[in-house]
Amino acid sequence: MTSSDPPDARSKALVRYQILSAYLALDPQRGQRRVLLEQLARKTWTGADGEPFHVSAETIRAWVRRYRRGGLTALADKAKPRRGVRVLTPALVKLVCDLKREVPERSLDRILRILEDTGLVTPGVVRRSTLHRVLAREGISGRDASPSERQDLDRFEADAPNDMWQSDMLAGPWLPDPERPGKMRRAWLYAFLDDHSRLCLHGRFSFKGDLPALELVFRRAMQKYGKPTRVYYDNGATYRSHHMRQIVGEIGIQGITFTKTYRPMGHGKIEAFNRYTTSAFIAEVKASTIKTLDALNEAFVAWCDLEYNARVHGETGVSPRDRWRAGVARVQYVDDDKLRRAFLWKDSRKADKAGLFSLHGTQYQVGPALAKRSLDVRYDPERLDLVEVWNDGVLAERVKPFEVHTHRRPHVTPVIAAEPTTAPTRTDWLGHLTRKRRRDLPAEPTPLQLAETARATRAAQDQAIVNLIAGKLDPAVRNDAAVRDVLDRHGPFDVDIVAPTLDAVIAREGRDQHVERYLAPIVAARGCGA
Repeated sequence: MTSSDPPDARSKALVRYQILSAYLALDPQRGQRRVLLEQLARKTWTGADGEPFHVSAETIRAWVRRYRRGGLTALADKAKPRRGVRVLTPALVKLVCDLKREVPERSLDRILRILEDTGLVTPGVVRRSTLHRVLAREGISGRDASPSERQDLDRFEADAPNDMWQSDMLAGPWLPDPERPGKMRRAWLYAFLDDHSRLCLHGRFSFKGDLPALELVFRRAMQKYGKPTRVYYDNGATYRSHHMRQIVGEIGIQGITFTKTYRPMGHGKIEAFNRYTTSAFIAEVKASTIKTLDALNEAFVAWCDLEYNARVHGETGVSPRDRWRAGVARVQYVDDDKLRRAFLWKDSRKADKAGLFSLHGTQYQVGPALAKRSLDVRYDPERLDLVEVWNDGVLAERVKPFEVHTHRRPHVTPVIAAEPTTAPTRTDWLGHLTRKRRRDLPAEPTPLQLAETARATRAAQDQAIVNLIAGKLDPAVRNDAAVRDVLDRHGPFDVDIVAPTLDAVIAREGRDQHVERYLAPIVAARGCGA
C-alpha cells in the first residue's frame, strides 16, 4: 500500500488480508484448498466500518491470486473512473461546441482532425468518445440520417487503376458573382473518380455558362493520371455531347457507358463521393474566407490531396492514393500534343471584309486572303491567346486577339491600395489545408513520375530475363521477340526463379531446343511460386 491510496481503500485491503492470512499460512495442498476456502467463507467477518459481513469461497480465492501477484496493494479496490470530461479545458470544450455549431455537418473525426492538425490539442490525447460526450451534453451531437435506396444493387469494382473512371456534376456553394456586384451565384463541381481505387483524379468548380468545364477537368485528370480504358457518365447533356464523343474517339478510350435513365444509383461510387464532398468540403466553405472560384478550386485540390485521397477508405481498407499507386505500372499516358489536339474546340466563323471574327467575346483578325470567308476555328478554351484558323481542311494560320493600337499616350490608371483582408478565423479548416498543401507540395511526386519509375523498373526486370536466356541458349535458337512476348503476357518474372528453372531444362534437354521449350517451364514455375 502507498500513502497516496485513500484511507477507505487501505482499510478494506487490510480486512481482506486478515481473511486470507490463515489460508496463506497453511498453504494447503491440492485437494484441500476448496475445503479451507469454504471454512473461511462460513465465518462472519467484521468490515472496516464495524459491520459484519460474509464473503464467498470464490471471492477469497480471487483475493489470494491478487495478493500473490501484487501484494497488499492489489487487494485494494481500483479507483472508479470519474464521470464527465476531464481531458478538455473549459476553453477547449467551448471551442469543440463552436466548431460543431459553425458547421453542423462536421463529424467527430473531422473535429478531432482539426484540433490535432492545428495544434490545439496533442495528437492521441483526446478521444472520439470524449468529443461525443461534450456534444451530447450540449444537445448538438446528432446528424440527419442520409436517405437510403431500398432497391438491391449488384456490387461492382474495376479490376485495376484506370480501368474505369466515373464522373458527375455536383451543386456547390454560392459565391459573389464577379459580373454582378452584390449578387450571388452558385458554383458547380465536375469531378472524375477512379472506380478501382476511389481516387479523386481531378475536380473543378465553375459557374454555369463558363467555358467547357467538364472537358477541362477531363483533360487535367488525364495529364496527371494517364488514360482510362472506359468512362462511366451520367445522362446529362454535357456528357452526351458530340465533343465528348470526339475526345473519347481520338484518345483511344474504349467507349462511354451511361447510367440508366431515372436510376443513377448504379453510379454509386461517384454518388458516394458527392455526398462526402457535400458534408466534408462544401459545408466547410461557410466557415472559410473563400470568395472567388480560384480560391474555391485551390482549396478543393488541397482537400482532395490532404484529406480525401489520403483517408483510409471504409470499403477497401486503404487510402485511394495508395490503392491507385499499387497498380501504377499498368497506367498509360497520352502524348501531350495528341492530348492537346483531341481537346481542341472547333467552331465555324465567317470573317468580315477586314478579316475580323469574334470568339467568346474576343475579336481576332486573319490575313486579307481569308477575309469574307467561312473558316473553321480550333482552340484551347484555356488558351484563347492563340487560336488556329483552318480553311478547307488545311491549317491557314494562327492568330492572336486583335488589338487596336493608338498613337496617343496611354491612360495610366491610378493604383489604389487594397484594403487589408480580414484574418481567417481559427476554424478555417479549408484555409489551413490550402496553406499546408502550398508548403508540402514540392515533396510529393507526380503520378506521371511514379508511372515512369514503375515502367523503368519493369523494363529493367524484363531486360535482365532477356539477357539471362540469351546468354544460356545456343545463338541459333535465340529469339528475343518471343521472350518479350511471354514477358508482356505473363510477366514480371523474378530472375532468381527463372535462372534455376532454365538451368534444369538445359540440363535435361540441352541448349539447342526451340525457345518455347524453355519458356513454358518458366511460366509454369512462376505460377507455382505465385
